[in-house]
Amino acid sequence: MKKNLLCTLLIVVSLFAFSSQKAKKVAIVKLVRGNAELLAPNGDKGKIKKDQWLTEGTIITTSNKSFVRLKFIDKSSMNIGPKSSLKIEKFSKDEAGVINVLTGKIRSQVTKSYLDMDKSKSKLFIKSRNAVMGVRGTDFMFSANQVTGAATAVLFEGAIVFNKIKKGDNLRDLEGIVQRGRFINPGEVSVAMRNKTRPTVPAKLNQRQFSKLERNQNFEVSNMKNSKKFRSKVPPGLSGDIVSSDTGNLKNQIKKLTNISVNTKSQNETRDAGQVKADLEDSKGFIRGDDVKPADGVMVHLETGTIIPPGIDSQFDPNAGEWVSTTMGGSTGNGEYVPPEGFKLTDEGQLLKMNVETGVANEVVILDIKPVDQMPSLDNAPTVEYITPSTDIEIGPSPAGMMDNPEKMQDEFNKLENSDNPDSVKVMDDGTIVNPDGTMVSPDGTVVLKDGTKISADGRVIKPDGQVITGEGIVAGSERDLARPPRPSDCSTCQQPDNFNGASVSGPPPPGKTRVKININ
Repeated sequence: MKKNLLCTLLIVVSLFAFSSQKAKKVAIVKLVRGNAELLAPNGDKGKIKKDQWLTEGTIITTSNKSFVRLKFIDKSSMNIGPKSSLKIEKFSKDEAGVINVLTGKIRSQVTKSYLDMDKSKSKLFIKSRNAVMGVRGTDFMFSANQVTGAATAVLFEGAIVFNKIKKGDNLRDLEGIVQRGRFINPGEVSVAMRNKTRPTVPAKLNQRQFSKLERNQNFEVSNMKNSKKFRSKVPPGLSGDIVSSDTGNLKNQIKKLTNISVNTKSQNETRDAGQVKADLEDSKGFIRGDDVKPADGVMVHLETGTIIPPGIDSQFDPNAGEWVSTTMGGSTGNGEYVPPEGFKLTDEGQLLKMNVETGVANEVVILDIKPVDQMPSLDNAPTVEYITPSTDIEIGPSPAGMMDNPEKMQDEFNKLENSDNPDSVKVMDDGTIVNPDGTMVSPDGTVVLKDGTKISADGRVIKPDGQVITGEGIVAGSERDLARPPRPSDCSTCQQPDNFNGASVSGPPPPGKTRVKININ
């Protein structure tokens, strides 16, 4: 009897301890702007209020033009941007925390005391569905987009390691994943994209955009839609031809044009002329197997992870150490990328070329990452026809009981965005979404329209009659398709799409791609 009673007491104590651990308070809300809501691990939900404590397992969601600032128990702060959702999976003073960004962007400043832990390991993990970042620095920005599948990391101070999550990776060993990733330095940006096996090699973010992002800690937004062309501050005559010439000539040209000298020393070592030239060549960007680097001076649309590399019209600015283009677009006072006049960037990451007379989009610009001396300007970049979407899928409240199951809700968050247009919908056990009108979306991202047309996640359109249109807009089996050079028999490591007529294209999202949303209500 006593033995049974003792066992019972031990079980009760263990359950109480486990419950307390699960409900551990880890962050307090310091500021709320606009509308933000939470879902606690015990099922409680409601609006987030200032001075409210949050526990491990809490999911936070912000609306448009909303913002939340958290302060964690180690005094680190995290700002959650508009239209974002994240889950505090784990956080403590003694071991690395885990923040799961379901969608949107965050800005975080980690305290130096938190960095006193093992220097060789990450102090905090920021992850999305497709990527994970190990934080070894103090000030960074991270964004994830469920539609484009991209995750973006920008570092302001310290150091971070960034990698893409691949099928089969052990998510219990996040340190092992990031150890194989990209090491990012302050001022650099890297993007993990759906069609690349590794994140882009870190490149210097455009100085104007970087400085504005660094100041915009509260995610202020702007109504600016386009940027006007500006006059380059780079002295005329300093072109890519000069940079690619010998180092001595380069330094002489820079001295002559700008009256400054090129610093050829790193922190504790002197680099020879060959190393200086190699660094300048790398600055132009490159493609080396899985290693793809945009030119230094790249701009990024953080919300979608869309990369805008400097084009062939760029000039090298030795003061900023980057390539400057007057035609690639600009940034708002808050650091948001805005395309140049005559272009529009959609929520799906498509850069549309507008008809000057009608103001209507008629082409999709194919954005590819190439070295600066091979990258066409946006005006001259290859395009495919843009067809205005004719099929809308409106998906609304999730099945009954979803809000009572945080883990299941998180799975749905990982698949879908929020929507302001609720409607009835069915979510099958295998994750397939069925719209009331019969339109379906499978877990792998394939959209099946009402007429039977399928749009696969890699951009292929399969019509009911079996005709296949590739992501580049080429009909499979057509003369144009057959004229393309054959791909290698083993293309498991291929990173670049087929070349056709000398132009390498990355396969944009298909024209009229259907966007699927869900409203968790």
